This record gives sequence, structure tokens and C-alpha cells, in this order.
Amino acid sequence: MKGLILERRTLDLRSAADVIADIQHLRAVGYTQTKRWNLTHICQHLDATMTGGMDGFGFRLPWIARRTLVKWGFAYALKKRKLFSGAPTFPFLQPTASNDQDDNEMIDHCIATIARAGVFNGSMEDYALLDGLSADDWREFMWIHAAHHLSFLVPHPDA
Repeated sequence: MKGLILERRTLDLRSAADVIADIQHLRAVGYTQTKRWNLTHICQHLDATMTGGMDGFGFRLPWIARRTLVKWGFAYALKKRKLFSGAPTFPFLQPTASNDQDDNEMIDHCIATIARAGVFNGSMEDYALLDGLSADDWREFMWIHAAHHLSFLVPHPDA
């Protein structure tokens, strides 16, 4: 249907299993992008974000940002179960894939990282973006973050 403009989906993903199931569904049935990132781009971004949260990013935001704007943004996301659209993405979290084709190896790597995040219970003491974050709240934020990005991919009707 030429000229049809698809709107993003409304997603509320609540676990690693939910995020993985959505990624696998999109990969299996195909999808239409409503923004510029495809599934591989989103998976690269989610992988970098979750890996950085678990293993460290190698930096911390200034304390004033961690205790004000970022703290408010996390609280908003956890309460409303959504992110602000249009928030900037750190350059090191931008996807690097230049191919428009999906990369199954990258998607599988992301799925493994999501599964790891689902059981991660390590310290968030040195988390780069926020002070006083629990592993449970971090995971919940990761599912909300994943739902935000995956919502821009609309699955093709099941075959």
C-alpha cells in the first residue's frame, strides 16, 4: 500500500524473555522501520547499553547530572514505563552497522547480552549515569529502553 505511513507500536516489555521474544518475532516475520534504525542497529545499541551497565562504560557522568536530570529521567521512565522521545544518544552507543541488511550474528550476540542482563545482580555502585541504582531498577529500565527502540519496528503480519 503505497503512501501508508505506519506508526510505532506500543510495547510494554517486562523481562529479558519478553525482549528476546520480540526480537525473535521481528526477525522471523520481518518488519517495517518507522525510524532510521533497523533491528541490527537497535540490537547494537541495546547490546552496548546493557554491556556498559553490567561491565562499566569507563566513565561516570558528573555528579550534578547523575543526581538531577538523569535521576529525574530514570524515575519518570520507571513510573510511566516510557522514555522521552528525542533524547540524544551518546556517540559511543550509536550503532556502527552500515548495512541495511540485518546481521544475524549481531542479533544473536544481543540476545545473549539480554539474557545475561536478565539475571545480572552485580553492583551498580559505579554505574555511569546514576547514583543509588539497584540491579532490579536497572533491569527494569533496560526493558523499558528496549521497548522504546523496538517499538519503532512494526512486524509484518505473521505468515
